[in-house]
Amino acid sequence: MRLSPLFAIAAVSFALAPLACASDPADDNTVTPPEEGYAEDELRGFAITEADNGKTVTVTDGQDVLVKLPSNPSTGYQWKVVSTNRTFGYPADVKFLPNGGGVGSGGVERFTWKTKNTFRPMLGEHTVKMEYARSWETDVAPAKTFSFTVKVVAGECPQLSPPSPDFCKDGTLKVRKNEAGCTSGYDCVQDCRAKGCGSSSSCQLCWGSFACVPNGALC
Repeated sequence: MRLSPLFAIAAVSFALAPLACASDPADDNTVTPPEEGYAEDELRGFAITEADNGKTVTVTDGQDVLVKLPSNPSTGYQWKVVSTNRTFGYPADVKFLPNGGGVGSGGVERFTWKTKNTFRPMLGEHTVKMEYARSWETDVAPAKTFSFTVKVVAGECPQLSPPSPDFCKDGTLKVRKNEAGCTSGYDCVQDCRAKGCGSSSSCQLCWGSFACVPNGALC
């Protein structure tokens, strides 16, 4: 039996109707985390939002600064840094976090600055100015401007509990330090650095691990 073209089209449309309904995005403004580790970044950083325009915020040395501003790249507009000092520099990471809505619904641009830099100490105040504009409209005033000042202060080392007595019974306890000189953990050294070597050998790093090497010999 042959189906008429009109009947065939109607049948296909009926079959695809549930799929079309299922694909409709929810109408909400929830920012969708675009990558693994999003939550950790938010916890480590100090968030600056549109409400902080023109304000000064204080962060601890080593703490990330997260600037989160509403944006909609589908319109051609994007935020960019137009003024910063040499010490604070430009953001180490820039990501667009889309809203939970459909295509073109916009989202948030997140700029991440790292305040820990051993080559350029960041203690002190740093002012940043940003503009929301289209890149090709060089002779047009930006749609929005945003500025903030970050005051970076020295932080204190966190207090870590010492390891239990049985943590390193047969070795030597070594304290691990981070870039700020704070204790970040403990290691139990159980190779020749703890046990030592005889008079005819010495403790040396060979092929990625420490071992007793006879005097005059190579690894």
